[in-house]
Amino acid sequence: MAAESPAAYRPTSDDPGLPTVDVFGVPIASLRLAQLLEYIRLTVRRAGHPQSPRLIAYANAQTCNMLVENEEYRRAIGQVDLVYADGNGPRLAAWLSGSWLPPRMTGADWIYDLCQLCSREGFRLFFLGAGAGIAEEAAVRLCAQFPSLSVVGVLDGFFPSEQQATVLEAIRKSAPDILVLGMGTPRQEIWMAQHRPVLGVPVIWGAGGVFDYASGRLSRPPRWMRRLALEWLGRMLIEPQRLALRYLVGIPLFVARAVRQGLSSRR
Repeated sequence: MAAESPAAYRPTSDDPGLPTVDVFGVPIASLRLAQLLEYIRLTVRRAGHPQSPRLIAYANAQTCNMLVENEEYRRAIGQVDLVYADGNGPRLAAWLSGSWLPPRMTGADWIYDLCQLCSREGFRLFFLGAGAGIAEEAAVRLCAQFPSLSVVGVLDGFFPSEQQATVLEAIRKSAPDILVLGMGTPRQEIWMAQHRPVLGVPVIWGAGGVFDYASGRLSRPPRWMRRLALEWLGRMLIEPQRLALRYLVGIPLFVARAVRQGLSSRR
């Protein structure tokens, strides 16, 4: 039963005013997208950033379940500076505990706002993740939409372990301001926590399947489903073999855990 109550983690950020809500022992940032992008802008602009890169990760029902079940993932999240709500699951858990989180921010939406910010500020991006050619296709499409966007490197995310040093060296030589990881959870969070000290990148953002959407390889459910908080159902219908078990088992399990947390916190 001890696994059901992971130790509370605190952000390593030196921003004492960062508002958070505890969900399954992890502080979820109570920020809207504009505030998150401003956090990133200030992080890149601040002096001495290569010595203290910031890690950003997302939380949804699946990752919250993983927090309970995967110790290595919990340790990695413990090193993340900012965790935001990518799905409505953390928002439900916060509400059941008597708190509130702003609307979710999913990569299929924010990638365009991030590119707009980088185009305006002159920030350099590096894409690492997804299968062969997908991140590159995403970079081509995004650069076509944002002509002044600078993507200084693109690499597939499923590289063999013997290429690890080559990947790290490519990132260091490219000197990006923001490294966007599309490796999926928990691999991307564990990877960025392990390699944070040697990358010298101001911001490392674990972004899940963002390149699949930005490349056009994967379609999103219709807008009406997203508005009704049914994007999970639409995604399951699009990719039933990959997502059916995750959602049909994972969502009820998450809700049960969220209710348990809510009852405990209200006591």
